Amino acid sequence: MLSNNERLIAVIGAAGQQGGPVVRALQASNQFKVRALSRNPDKHRDLADEVVKADLNRPETLKAAFEGAHGVFLVTNFWEEGTDEFKQATAAVRAAKDAGVKHFVWSTLPNVKAISGGKFHVPHFTGKAKVDRIVKEAGFANHTFRHRAFLLSGPCGCSCSAKNRQTDPWAGLSLLIQMCVASTWGTLPNSATSWPEHSHTRIRSAVASIFHSPVIS
Repeated sequence: MLSNNERLIAVIGAAGQQGGPVVRALQASNQFKVRALSRNPDKHRDLADEVVKADLNRPETLKAAFEGAHGVFLVTNFWEEGTDEFKQATAAVRAAKDAGVKHFVWSTLPNVKAISGGKFHVPHFTGKAKVDRIVKEAGFANHTFRHRAFLLSGPCGCSCSAKNRQTDPWAGLSLLIQMCVASTWGTLPNSATSWPEHSHTRIRSAVASIFHSPVIS
């Protein structure tokens, strides 16, 4: 069995706002080797122990990207024009499973449509939540859902005060999402865990430990 510092973690979106902190947190822990995955690896040669080309829109690039990896961190970008998050994530899950990955971490969000009974339409939340089932059913030894509870105010930055909750439907939605995230903190079935991340500081302290100890009790 490989020791932690011999285990390789592949991070998708390693140059981005989520993947970047994951790479830095893993490196700071000195517990794992890190493989940064990027569509433009030549621009990021010093980003991690290894930098490998990978493109979620080209599934054929993912096999080599995940080969030999113990764990994978996946984030998709809803805001990138033409992105099909479900298609991208499904391709990544399948490639990771085929490569023998043991621990798959998926950066997801709550299913707002289901929580609100269809009252709220927030596609960048619900779209990611639809991938959760694909990850669960893949049969990884461990899978983790990372819920990023960032919507703590309205889209224009207004605070979620009592007044705003009465006039701003986004404020009410933020409370709904916070409650959902709180309810998913802890151990999930099938050796899966879920944790909310409120800041880059939090992920720095959490990401390495989640790969080190997959199940939180």
